[in-house]
Amino acid sequence: MNLEFDIVIVGASFGGVSAALSAARFGKRIALVDSGGGLGGQATSQGLTRWDESAPATSPNTYGSSKSYQVLKDDIRGWYRTYTRVAAGARKDDFNPGFFDGGHPFSADCNVTETVLRQLLKDAEANVTLMLDTAITKADVQNGTVRSLQMANGDTLSATVFVDATDLGDLLPMCGVSWFIGAEGMDDTEEPHAEPQANPEHIQPITVSIAVEHRPEGEDHTIPRPPSYSQKLIDDQAFHVYNERNGFIGGVFTSANSAQPDWETIFNYRQYIDHRNFADPQFTCDRTVINVGCNDYQAAVIPTGNAQTDATIVEDARAVSICYLYWLQTEAPHDDGNGKGYPNLMVREDIFGRSDGTAPQAYIRESRRISKPIVRVLEQHIAVADDKSPLNRAPMNFSDSCGIGYYGIDVHQIYGPPGTPWVGIATRPFQIPLGALIPTDASNLITACKNIGATHLTSGAYRVHPGEWAVGEAAGALAAYCVGQAVLPAQVHANGSRIAALQLRLLEWGVPIFWWDDLDYNDDPKTFAAANLVGVRGFLSDSTSLHFRPTATITQSERDAVNSHAGRQLPWPATAMTRAQAAVWLCGELGLPSSEAVAHWNSDPGARS
Repeated sequence: MNLEFDIVIVGASFGGVSAALSAARFGKRIALVDSGGGLGGQATSQGLTRWDESAPATSPNTYGSSKSYQVLKDDIRGWYRTYTRVAAGARKDDFNPGFFDGGHPFSADCNVTETVLRQLLKDAEANVTLMLDTAITKADVQNGTVRSLQMANGDTLSATVFVDATDLGDLLPMCGVSWFIGAEGMDDTEEPHAEPQANPEHIQPITVSIAVEHRPEGEDHTIPRPPSYSQKLIDDQAFHVYNERNGFIGGVFTSANSAQPDWETIFNYRQYIDHRNFADPQFTCDRTVINVGCNDYQAAVIPTGNAQTDATIVEDARAVSICYLYWLQTEAPHDDGNGKGYPNLMVREDIFGRSDGTAPQAYIRESRRISKPIVRVLEQHIAVADDKSPLNRAPMNFSDSCGIGYYGIDVHQIYGPPGTPWVGIATRPFQIPLGALIPTDASNLITACKNIGATHLTSGAYRVHPGEWAVGEAAGALAAYCVGQAVLPAQVHANGSRIAALQLRLLEWGVPIFWWDDLDYNDDPKTFAAANLVGVRGFLSDSTSLHFRPTATITQSERDAVNSHAGRQLPWPATAMTRAQAAVWLCGELGLPSSEAVAHWNSDPGARS
């Protein structure tokens, strides 16, 4: 039997769910397919309870991440307020279940996050057919066009556009798309921190998270000694509290007596319940998942090209996490230097539904990536200066931007064979170029996860929660636009008017495409849209500042700079204008979709096709 849809999204990852919700806004028939039984990827099944965000993304305002990302967090906050007793002293708008005092990225129980995601899919404007526990086994591809996908039961899925939102880029080899994984060579990318020669085996490690609770001192919840626990394993994984593998960790429960008292601890690194936030008997103790450098699996990486081998590696990584917990319970040096072992670390079985407390999926940091995208994101596009790259570059401004992100280049290491060198590079706020989602060797396939046209280095910045959500959101909007306009993804990218129309669709939904840090979609959608449209085209922007200053009067020197960038003398109004007014005026003068269309878009659903 053949099942027909407008869009088939394979992979119910964080990006896959975002893509489905985004495409659903435009009234398309969508299938969201995954071989597993859960959805949400790194935010749920993979156990990253504390979301990897840089400071601006933690703001309750929309800058730093899209409106839908902020709504998701607000909905999760709402779940806690509805179904638990939140303490009177807990923070309000920026309530963070895992941290009473603020100052940390958002965190939440994976079960709560998945519950909210499922409800959002159920409430989607168009029908999203969720097909979990459904493996894709084969693709029918003719002349670079994906015609259909075959499921394990023999049925097929056909669509106009297909989206690969799998954590490992599973559709790429299946559909004959050129891909790469591991480290590119400097001769290929010219990235200052690239390795001299390409090494496909230099893949970031996986980690299986394990959920625990901090019980009162004196309680003993030590698990049975794991069968694989040995001194060799301890040495190979370098089990420790603080060492180079755990980064800036200063203790198990407190860093007060460490070299740096403000360092994080193993416990609060991914803490998702701070008991002080609740006046509820079910939350009398703090809860976390252990996902630190010492349980990054060191012996092998995935994908290997063999599904059974990959599954074995994941189970070996699971065993390592269980052993690390046992080491923490029995051998970890106490934070105050007196004694060892924390038997009051208790496994939580409920968060993942497993008696050993481990997450059902391994956290995947690195995926197969399209190696022939229209646009490939390189280190020199997003990184700041350092010893290897002394030029003080501004971030690349992509005129085809379809979202933004901000996270450091963070490549986790493997010390022994196959070996993956650690790389950490600061970045500036950066954009997601639309061309990075589109392979040049498949006409109707879009990427929506960690498989975009990035490199080993830059994928280490785009892989985190707000980045993956933004990639998925853009992919869903692009897929819906292609279906509605009867065009292919590459045809959208090749036409400036189509890019601008797609960007307006994203802006209408509160998706920033330029890093203005003083604009809020909720305050003024019209200015938000206009300023973003002109910003990505290099107008009214200043590489030394992220401020748009909407109420400031546009100066003559700023008008002159716009004229110079446009290559002609524009017919500016004689009257004074604010920069917000100038942005709206420029949209019309430059032939961009008028930001006035935002109001029309809200009132006419048919325009969204």
